[in-house]
Amino acid sequence: MKKQIFSTLVLSIGILLPFSLHSQEQRKKVGVVLSGGGAKGMAHIKALKVIEEAGIPIDYIAGTSMGAIVGGLYAIGYTTEQLDSMVRKQDWAFLLSDRIKRSAMSLTDRERSEKYTISIPFTKTPKDAATGGLMKGKNLANLFSELTVGYHDSINFNKLPIPFACVAANIVNGEQIVFHDGILSTAMRASMAIPGVFTPVRQDSMVLVDGGIVNNYPADVVKAMGADIIIGVDVQNALKKADKLNSVPDILGQIVDITCQSNHEKNVDLTDTYIRVNVEGYSSASFTPAAIDTLMRRGEEAAKEQWNSLLALKKKIGIAEDYTPKQHGPYSSLSNARTVYVTDISFSGVEVNDKKWLMKKCNLKENSDITTQQIEQALYQLRGSQFYSSASYTLKETPEGYHLNFLLQEKYERRINLGIRFDSEEIASLLVNATADLKTHIPSRLSLTGRLGKRYAARIDYTLEPMQQRNFNFSYMFQYNDINIYEEGDRAYNTTYKYHLAEFGFSDVWYKNFRFGLGLRFEYYKYKDFLFKKTEISDLKVESEHFLSYYAQVQYNTYDKGRFPSKGSDFRAAYSLYTDNMAQYNEHAPFSALNASWASVIPVTRRFSVIPSIYGRILIGRDFPYPLQNAIGGDVPGFYIPQQLPFAGVTNLELMDNTIMIASIKFRQRMGAIHYLTLTGNYGLTNSNFFDILKGKQLFGVSAGYGMDSIFGPLEISLGYSNQTDKGSCYVNLGYYF
Repeated sequence: MKKQIFSTLVLSIGILLPFSLHSQEQRKKVGVVLSGGGAKGMAHIKALKVIEEAGIPIDYIAGTSMGAIVGGLYAIGYTTEQLDSMVRKQDWAFLLSDRIKRSAMSLTDRERSEKYTISIPFTKTPKDAATGGLMKGKNLANLFSELTVGYHDSINFNKLPIPFACVAANIVNGEQIVFHDGILSTAMRASMAIPGVFTPVRQDSMVLVDGGIVNNYPADVVKAMGADIIIGVDVQNALKKADKLNSVPDILGQIVDITCQSNHEKNVDLTDTYIRVNVEGYSSASFTPAAIDTLMRRGEEAAKEQWNSLLALKKKIGIAEDYTPKQHGPYSSLSNARTVYVTDISFSGVEVNDKKWLMKKCNLKENSDITTQQIEQALYQLRGSQFYSSASYTLKETPEGYHLNFLLQEKYERRINLGIRFDSEEIASLLVNATADLKTHIPSRLSLTGRLGKRYAARIDYTLEPMQQRNFNFSYMFQYNDINIYEEGDRAYNTTYKYHLAEFGFSDVWYKNFRFGLGLRFEYYKYKDFLFKKTEISDLKVESEHFLSYYAQVQYNTYDKGRFPSKGSDFRAAYSLYTDNMAQYNEHAPFSALNASWASVIPVTRRFSVIPSIYGRILIGRDFPYPLQNAIGGDVPGFYIPQQLPFAGVTNLELMDNTIMIASIKFRQRMGAIHYLTLTGNYGLTNSNFFDILKGKQLFGVSAGYGMDSIFGPLEISLGYSNQTDKGSCYVNLGYYF
């Protein structure tokens, strides 16, 4: 009896199974198409979520521009929850630029970035430019590489968890290029290369840009892949009427939208369920957190408006109303904890002898487990190098493990840099710099700098860099100074003089944050006029004078920002030995100057920080000349003269004794994202003799200020008081200090 029942069951399964399999094979295939639209494409994420909730299987997916990015990531297994989390945590202002994270910059590059407001590349030949866009898009490209670990080889996109295709345009002949294979991150990058904004992707003889100019809603592409049923999500703006085209942005936006209308109506006709998202009020550049949140919500709302249509598709597809597709994803590489076993590492575009140095710099080892976070940090290190203008990577899987290859582009740049500053003392100052990397046997750089304003200057630097971050610098500077000298808050006199500086120096940077240098300086002070306001010092006689000095200096800096840091420390020290003939000064032993400073940011809360600091300068020897006397004033060191030390409540230049020591504490509260309130207190001692410093004159100063980290540099307004001036002070500044 049992054998009979068993035989009956086997027979029944044998009869029903083919019908079941045939039924599954016969269901119609579903394709999803995602349009381009820049930031508006965030709506795709929640629209996909609704399609999943409706129980619709997705067999193919195709997209253009942002639709290609969302579609490509979804195709390899990212869930809508992962995509939602990923887009919200990104720093889009950073991604949509070619900026390098400050933590990856050398000290020299950090100082340069905090001096110039505008940097413009220039070149004589188009070949050197080789960009074709305002931005190279390297930060986005690196993000795509990070998000697609495991798909860095040239692969067939039809073999992804969900077969995928994306569209780009070849501007050589205007043809549509549909990516069905290749390196996934490269295909996504090509599809979103907005002409004129991002550098095109060059592949073979093609120059590829955003596919939106030829097919922004590629329903025909997903149909050609084999889709019988097409669901489309469209985030394009509707064309504006004549009365709405009243400004340049309106007209340019309309031109873009018209360009993206190619084949649009025909492709909409191919769509079974058309989800049109309301994107009114938003543009392709709406990457703010509030805009992203609203756009995703609108994507979900638009998809739910088509809920009945989606459910009706189930019958058309040939599946039951309660059909539940196989769970999608998740993609396991989203976390930076993801590791891959790397058997060997290579650097293309780099001399073989430099590999060992680069491996050490990037803290990577062959035949070891490496996290995606380590690879990302290595990229920032390489991009922060003065030798490479861009860096990306590929991971190729082998039976033994992965081969990691960094693609480096040698930096050969010529740039014009501009800095501008307004303040209540000098009114306006302009800094103009032209820098060119030279193609010499030993890498070198030529830099010309001019400063315009009440105090004007010209400087030329020639730098040899035989090894990365290690250089020899030859420089000459001429400066004209017109400075008011104050005494206890009242203007004592005005001095004008010409300053000449010639310098040869060597510097080396260790671990990005520590730099030391030494060298030889020639300085000549040629005094012209002294206009005295206080008659009791009118007998002051200052002769023109030259100095030959030897110097050594060190600096350690880990600030996360230049002007308003929220964490990190800064330490500086310098020693100079002054002579007038390389051995003596005034026919006796030379004198010297020692200065040092330390400051650290102590974050108490996420927004509130305490910043203690101590700094000072000591003259050692005798017969100290007038040009090198100690001085205080202002909010930054070296504002008027190199040896000037900042002091709260003193906005002008006040001369001090031979020894001065200052302690400072700042309380800083961040308001919003870029606004700061700062309360500063200073205490100082000054005396002619270092060993009697505790008996010296006591200095007190306080100030309260508002600051804003603007795109033009820091905007600061401060009110202060000091017992040195015995009066209140007010200072206003906009722009970087130089």
